[in-house]
Amino acid sequence: MIHITDDNFVWLDVTKDCHSWNRTQELFMGNALYEVTDEGRDSLIEEPEYVDKSIKRGNRICIEVGHLPKNKRPLNIWTDTKKRLINGYWYVKISDLINKK
Repeated sequence: MIHITDDNFVWLDVTKDCHSWNRTQELFMGNALYEVTDEGRDSLIEEPEYVDKSIKRGNRICIEVGHLPKNKRPLNIWTDTKKRLINGYWYVKISDLINKK
């Protein structure tokens, strides 16, 4: 599974693969494993024994993939625009969106 942090860094989430000790050791021997929090903080896991502790804290176990190319990053076109909620739908002025580019 792919996990993308707020800084547009892509991680391969291998948490589900780490539930067996043998598979954890296989992953650890062939890759640099990182503990990645929901806030996007990451730290290198230096020993396979730390994988279980990271999972128990509710964090992901990931392998680095790299940054998303700029042309593939999600656009933040809705920030700094005036929005109105009408009958359950959000509306924004097209001129606000055009002026952002």
